[in-house]
Amino acid sequence: MRLSKIKLGAIGISILCFACENSTSEPIEFAISQGVLTKMDFSDVGIQRGQQLPDITFFKLNGKKFNISYKNHQRPKLLITGSYTCDITRRELHSIDWLYENYKDKVDVYLVNTLEAHPQDSPSPYSMSEVPWLMPSNIEAGIAAEQPRTRQERIELAKKWIEEGEINTPVLLDGAKNEFWHQVGQAPNMAILISPSGEVILKQSWFEKQEIKEALDLQVNLLYTE
Repeated sequence: MRLSKIKLGAIGISILCFACENSTSEPIEFAISQGVLTKMDFSDVGIQRGQQLPDITFFKLNGKKFNISYKNHQRPKLLITGSYTCDITRRELHSIDWLYENYKDKVDVYLVNTLEAHPQDSPSPYSMSEVPWLMPSNIEAGIAAEQPRTRQERIELAKKWIEEGEINTPVLLDGAKNEFWHQVGQAPNMAILISPSGEVILKQSWFEKQEIKEALDLQVNLLYTE
């Protein structure tokens, strides 16, 4: 009888832990980018070309987990970070959508929503200052948001970002611990191109369309030309 109670207790704890991990109320951890220490040079931060990208867990807008599996999806993958308050990402949205529309049949293209670059209520992850780093272009465009405290708040802000930015590219959400951001490069608008086997083919600290287009063309020709 006592053993049964112990087993039931263990099951209950496991269920509780699982619920906590999958709850959209899970708190988001804040961090300062290592790039701040190198004057916004993110090139040596995180994973590098030729290395394997771990199978990181992302989240969809419905709160469900999403894993990029290299075993089941044999296509190149282009992942680009951004956030609602990142003015640099906002300038590149049309270019990102262009890449998505032109390569979506042969390449998986995603925007990854991670830490807000310039929240109005707290320090930026890209500054050592304790006061908010507000961008004039954001103020002029009426762009203002607080740093999400939970995954649910991140989901809601991502939806606003998609609607106001008229984004067509699929958006994934980084996890509460910002695993993708930490492991890939800790930059506000970085891009990473992954081969079907999970190898980093190209990494950009700052998104640049033409270089990515050339790399995508090469990958597509290698994979789809008989």
